[in-house]
Amino acid sequence: MPKLYDPTAAPKQTTAALAARLPDLHDKTVGLLDISKAKGNFFLDRVEEMLTAHFQPRAIIRRMKPTFARPAPEDIRQELAQKCDVLIEALAD
Repeated sequence: MPKLYDPTAAPKQTTAALAARLPDLHDKTVGLLDISKAKGNFFLDRVEEMLTAHFQPRAIIRRMKPTFARPAPEDIRQELAQKCDVLIEALAD
């Protein structure tokens, strides 16, 4: 038997702590994740230029999801989590 969900039900509020902010990006590894939306790569090109010019990161790792409609594959998530100090995810259209 299928379940029926009430879209007018009251939302559940949850609390979560935000990740600690890094003091700077100097000598940090920055991940740039393109979610595969149109023109996201152009946006990330500019972000990479600005990061390199102003913040001197140790490395920039760029990855792209196969489709914006699904979460990033596990191997991409694991790589970025293990290698990056910070991650920027790009949305564009």
